[in-house]
Formats: sequence, structure tokens, C-alpha cells
Amino acid sequence: MTDKDINIRQELAALYRLLDMYGMSDLANQCAGARSVENKDNYFIHPYGMFYNEIKASSLIKIDKDGKPVELNSPWLNDGCINLAKWIFPAREDTNYFVHGHCEEVMAVGGTEEGLQYFSQAAVYLNHLIGYVDYEFVEDNEYGKKFMSLIKKHEILITRNHGYYTVGKTAAEAFFKAYYLKQACSVQIKNLSMRLTPRPIDKQKVEYCWQNMSKSEDYNYDGKTEWAALLRKLDKEQPDYKL
Repeated sequence: MTDKDINIRQELAALYRLLDMYGMSDLANQCAGARSVENKDNYFIHPYGMFYNEIKASSLIKIDKDGKPVELNSPWLNDGCINLAKWIFPAREDTNYFVHGHCEEVMAVGGTEEGLQYFSQAAVYLNHLIGYVDYEFVEDNEYGKKFMSLIKKHEILITRNHGYYTVGKTAAEAFFKAYYLKQACSVQIKNLSMRLTPRPIDKQKVEYCWQNMSKSEDYNYDGKTEWAALLRKLDKEQPDYKL
């Protein structure tokens, strides 16, 4: 590991571990990625087949802008994760980390015409960030162009019937959005399953609420308030993520 990228590797390894810790992994599927600071056109992803709770800083693989491993004899990589790194980082110069997840709650809400509704504070914070894209198994060049055009406009994309993508300047920000997206979808599902009269937040109030959130000096909506504590939790319970 180069000195310049040690911190990036450790932050990404922490991101993988925390996604698993909070029930947001899917066996060896899904992925997260990070941009190298040594070379902004290089990216880190995980070896395909590793579970999130196994990933260490040293196990992450660096790829170039064409998706090719920088080092020889690299392990098997997920082509879907390679594509995401190739699409997201060039499209978003402001992004250094991304999460792609298959949370059941997000799949369920994304599989409805209405999508995410205003049943929670998390939904108020997130909904203006969200775009939607239809599910397509084949990720050809045409799909890649469509994905890139959407991720330029939205910090969260939901693939209907499939999963989601969050981006952030930091690992903390990408995790924060993913965590609260799952929460917002879970609250919506529970609300609508109770056979009582749904009462979402009045849409006329939503913009007012969001403006107050975005200007708040009392809380950070990029995950940095919680990230240090999350790393302390990992340091106590799974310190090998840094290795």
C-alpha cells in the first residue's frame, strides 16, 4: 500500500464493514468504491467473492479508468462494480466514494410507481436527492451513458426492483445516505402495512423542512457527526479492517 492511499483504503474497508454491521450487505454481491488520491483516475473496489466482514484495507484492488487492475495477478473482480467505478467517478468529480446496495426495503419501495414518499424525516432529507432508473440486467454502453447522465444529476439513484447507489465526498457521506435511505424505505413499508390511514408529511411543508435542514448549524447531513464514533466501534470490535 502506498502512503498516499492508506487512508483511502482504510476508509473504504471501514465502509464495507459498517454496511455489513448494519445489515446492509448481500453475501458477496453489491459493492462500494473509492477514488485514489495518488491518481484520481484510479479506483478501489473489492475482490469478488469476499464477504463485507472479511474486507481489509490491503485486500482492496486498484483499477484504472478503463476498469483494468493496476497490479498483475489480481483476483476476480465483479464486472458490475468495475462498471460503476468507471461510470460514477468520471461523471462526478465531486465524488470520492460510492455505495451500491440491494437492501430489501429499497427494492420494495423502488418497485412501486410512487417510489419514496414522505413518511419520515429521513425521506424529507433524501427525496430531493433521488432519481430513478429502470432495471436492466445487461449493462451495455447505452445503459452506461444513461446511468452517467443520471448520476450527474442525483446523489442517490434507485434502480427499480433492484437496489440503489449513493455517492459522497467522503465514506461517511456515502454511508449516511445509504443508512437513512434504508430507514426511510423501512418506515414507509411499515406505515403502509398497518391497515390504518396513512398520514405522510404534508408536501407543502417538505420544502420548508428541507431548507431548515440544509441551513442547520446544529447537525451535519453528511455523516461526519457519526463517523468518528462508527470508526471507534470498528476499532473495538473489528480492528483488523485497517490491516
